[in-house]
Amino acid sequence: MINFTSPSSILFNLGVFTERKIAGLKPKKINIKEGEICYLQGGSGEPLILLHGLGADKDNWVRIARYLTRHFQIIALDLPGFGESLKNPDLNYDVLPQVERLNSFIKALDLEHFHLAGNSMGGYIAGNFANTYLEKIKSLWLLNPLGIENSLNSNMFEKVLHNERPTILARNRKEYEALIDQVFHKRPFIPGFAVSELSKTAKSNFSLHLKIFNDIHKIKDGKIRFSSPLETTLKGFPLPTLITWGKEDRVLHPSAGSTLSTEMKGSRLELMDDIGHLPMIEAPRLTADQFISFKNSLKEPA
Repeated sequence: MINFTSPSSILFNLGVFTERKIAGLKPKKINIKEGEICYLQGGSGEPLILLHGLGADKDNWVRIARYLTRHFQIIALDLPGFGESLKNPDLNYDVLPQVERLNSFIKALDLEHFHLAGNSMGGYIAGNFANTYLEKIKSLWLLNPLGIENSLNSNMFEKVLHNERPTILARNRKEYEALIDQVFHKRPFIPGFAVSELSKTAKSNFSLHLKIFNDIHKIKDGKIRFSSPLETTLKGFPLPTLITWGKEDRVLHPSAGSTLSTEMKGSRLELMDDIGHLPMIEAPRLTADQFISFKNSLKEPA
């Protein structure tokens, strides 16, 4: 259990508060049938909902949000099973149940039409949500999304197929340090107290997040399988879609971006040099500018 009165915890929470304030985001919460969903909200304009990846939380979007809140109303949530939102080990956390929980959250906020973005697992959920609830989506933004079967195995998946622990999940500080090196091409500065607190959180959530990993990934015939792969789900998807991918991603192989964009004929693929799995953290301004430019290029309906 994290000691919230320890010096490192106090410094960490102060840092989180400061980054949220700079980005113009405030923490909020709302209930759905399964429990409480916590989220960050701020900015003005058309709503842009942001979905994080596995093992992450809503604060993965804070650094990019400071460049987006001038253009959009940002809503970054802790998906069920993560962050401060509901955590029930008895739930099924595969993509389609998570899509329905996301829809319950959106209905609770009374949102009818919005832009939707997701990174990694969040991109897998975003793509399936967009296909299921097409009428609610203005545009789709997929950042290094999970859920593309017909691509080369990444460094991480090669290890998973040999029954090794997924490197995006950590049980101690040493493993968390390795996680940081895995998700970034050029590791950003992260203070020691932040690494300490984040590794404690990862340890406390390890069992649940490993269950969620197994709910989403099915290993069959020596390959990772998905219950609703994006290249099938989004084939011929009719709405504007931006696919952003870091060329140095070691978690999800960048070749998956080309696979997906080939099936989504109207999509735009942006491959980012010298960027890893989390472009919104590694290059927040550049990544934000991509989507702002993309959104501005869209023709408004008559």
